[in-house]
Amino acid sequence: MKFIRALFFPFSIVYGWLMQVRNHQFDNGQRIQTEFDRIVISVGNLSTGGTGKTPMIELLIRRLKANNKLATVSRGYGRRTKGFRLANDHDDAKTIGDEPLQFYRKFGQDITVSVCEERILAIPSILMEKDDVELFLLDDAYQHRKVARDYNIMLSDYSHPFYNDYVLPTGNLREPRAGAKRADAIIITKCPSLNDIERARIIANVRGYNENASIYFSHIDYQAIHPVFDKEDVSKEVVLLTGVAKPQPIVDYLANSYEVIKHLEYADHYNFRASDLDDILKKFADLNTNALVTTEKDMVRLLPFKSHPIFEKVNLFYLPIAFKIDKEEEFLSGIMKVIQKGKR
Repeated sequence: MKFIRALFFPFSIVYGWLMQVRNHQFDNGQRIQTEFDRIVISVGNLSTGGTGKTPMIELLIRRLKANNKLATVSRGYGRRTKGFRLANDHDDAKTIGDEPLQFYRKFGQDITVSVCEERILAIPSILMEKDDVELFLLDDAYQHRKVARDYNIMLSDYSHPFYNDYVLPTGNLREPRAGAKRADAIIITKCPSLNDIERARIIANVRGYNENASIYFSHIDYQAIHPVFDKEDVSKEVVLLTGVAKPQPIVDYLANSYEVIKHLEYADHYNFRASDLDDILKKFADLNTNALVTTEKDMVRLLPFKSHPIFEKVNLFYLPIAFKIDKEEEFLSGIMKVIQKGKR
């Protein structure tokens, strides 16, 4: 696979150059960034998928929603609708996407959740219906530069840091590494336990592309497994179902407490069909368990199939996660300063 990707290196050079030209045009004013009289915070990355944007957004929602009228804006990846849409009680993953649905299920009473391919259209559309919104969280919007933002948060996976990666299609970067200079905060995600020497090495590598951003380290904190449709206890032998970009950390975590006798792995944001559940049910006939564990993001895509026969025989559980940042209060203090400045 690495050899095949290497063959496309000339295309990476061309694509990277085009992205640099585009960024230069935004930097020098040839392309216009629209400013709104609201606070805009962006969470994104240089690479494709799997850096922890969803739990990062959830952390910000939890910490900011009490004192701010807040709205999230996502693309709604994988949905079957188009254009701008405000989330409501009738929506599911097919109408707004799995991650926005996850936000709405958890926080819909306290915040506004929206989807739109063009973030620049979403903000005025929201304000037309809810003009009291003070703060917008842009989900996965690092490359969506038409909207000016007050604070830019960039995430980078510890196991695949941006400074060791290459532009698509040779690597996984959506733009050259130099794009990291736009970040106000850079968070290295999914970290194991790190000593001071390892942290210093990572910081030195990041500083090669951004001299001023605040740098933080984070890890995923797995929570207790929750039942979805009933209150059954999860058995020690489980089947794992994932439709996420990088499932290996989940496999490793579950293996510490459970025997994962089978891993059913699907593509990221996979839209499950009834026929998929038919196939999964057949697989359980040969397995000595009735416990199916999945991620929270996959769980919301399975909810429309509550009446499927599989859930008469198989107990569905999901594994919640939380985003833990070292020096979290310092990180949030920097954001609060931006918010307070914007409210003056």
